[in-house]
This record gives sequence, C-alpha cells and structure tokens, in this order.
Amino acid sequence: MAVSKELSRFTRDALVAGKTRGQISQALTTSGWAASEVREALDAWAETPFSPPIPRPQTTVSARDFFVYTLTFGVMIFGAVCVVQLFHALIDVWMNDSQYRASSRIRWAMAVLIVTTPVFIWLTFRERAKLAADPALYRSAIRKWLIYLTLLASAAVLLGDLIAVVYAFLSGDFTVQFLLKALVVAVVAGFIFVYYLGDIRKGDAL
Repeated sequence: MAVSKELSRFTRDALVAGKTRGQISQALTTSGWAASEVREALDAWAETPFSPPIPRPQTTVSARDFFVYTLTFGVMIFGAVCVVQLFHALIDVWMNDSQYRASSRIRWAMAVLIVTTPVFIWLTFRERAKLAADPALYRSAIRKWLIYLTLLASAAVLLGDLIAVVYAFLSGDFTVQFLLKALVVAVVAGFIFVYYLGDIRKGDAL
C-alpha cells in the first residue's frame, strides 16, 4: 500500500524530534492508524543515528519500463508457447500421428521463433546491461509485477500439467506420446519459473 503524505511527513518529523520508533508506533496506533500502515511508514526511513532520517529506496514506475518489460515478457511468453507447439508437433511426426497437420504447425512455430528469439535475446541482454550498470533499476515496480505474474502463470501451467498427467493415468489415456508432450510443457514452464525466481531473488537481495 502507499503511505499517505501526511503520515510520511509526521513520521519524519517525529524521528527528527528524537521520538523512538516505539513511541511513534504507539501514537499512530492510538490515533487510529492500522498496524500495517504504521509499519510501512516507519520502514520507509532507515534505522540510523543520522539526522535528518534517511529515506529508504522506493520502487519506481515509468512509461519506459512499461513498454520495455511488457514487450519483453510478451515476446517471451509468445515464444514459449511456440516452443511447446513445435516440440508437440515433432512428437506427433515421430509417432506418425497427423503428419500433415503437424508439418503445418512446425512451419508456424518456426516462423514465430525465428522472429521472436532474436528480439527477446536483444531485449534481455540490453536490460541486463542496464541493470548491471544501475542496480536501482531492479526496483522498477512494473518489472516486479510482470515477473511475479510470469511466476504465477508458469506455476499454474506446471500444476495444470501435473493434473493432466494424473487425470490421463486415472482415465487410462496415459501414453508415451502424452507423457512426452506433458514433459515438454513441464520443462519449458519449469525453466521460466526457475529463471525468473532467481531473477527476483537477486533483485530483492540488492
């Protein structure tokens, strides 16, 4: 939640006046502020003896971040779907199942990957260079939101894939072809989940 300007100003003035965090917390709670609001207001200022109090780094939002990160994650998701489609079609060809339809899917998936892969790699390396040069960019609120949405989507896909495998096993439709396709989905979704989980942890550690 966002701390109101009045609450932030009061907290700063109280710290400047030499009040302890416990005294400030008690005064705000008595005045009707919620515990979460009080905690966030106090956390906005570093616990140092320096006066005036030093503000902690805050998340940032910019139109540039929205464009770059939405494009990057959109291209990544589109490409990941086509990677799954490509391998599913190759499995169908290998199993001699719907070869004509599979060849059409292979051409479409390859066309998408030929375009999206270099775009995603360029955008990713470009942003990695910027993050290395300026770690403050890790605090981009849009970047964090899109990463967590990607983690949520990949986790949902992994759960859905596992449910589909269990259901196929229970219904007697469990085949090698189905298992290979489920494995492809699990590998792609799992790689995305692990990659971005490490990325968000790295940002939180800064």
